[in-house]
Amino acid sequence: MTATDTPSDALRNAMAQNLDAARKAMGNYFQFLEKSLSASPLGDNSPAQALRKYIEGNVEAAFDLSDKLLHAHDIGDVMRIQTEFFQSRMQSLAEQTRDFRDAASKIGLTGAPPVT
Repeated sequence: MTATDTPSDALRNAMAQNLDAARKAMGNYFQFLEKSLSASPLGDNSPAQALRKYIEGNVEAAFDLSDKLLHAHDIGDVMRIQTEFFQSRMQSLAEQTRDFRDAASKIGLTGAPPVT
């Protein structure tokens, strides 16, 4: 903490550093997951890849929310950020649901692809 930093600035900086460390750890986890999936018979499976993509997007959205909240100036900013986050997550959920429904319909019509 420098002489010009307030205790809240120091706390915000520490939280930002922790958020960056968590983001890097999740990045490492997803790299490990990608390598594991590519070695698995399910690795080339389109639904498995889609699920991984959705998980990564959801985690990234949560990190972005945390980052934006760290930089909010007042309660109005917090409310706006939260509202935007929930709206975007609801849109994402609707898209994911539609994609999974379509994939399930294809499996129902054609049968599940064989796992090789």
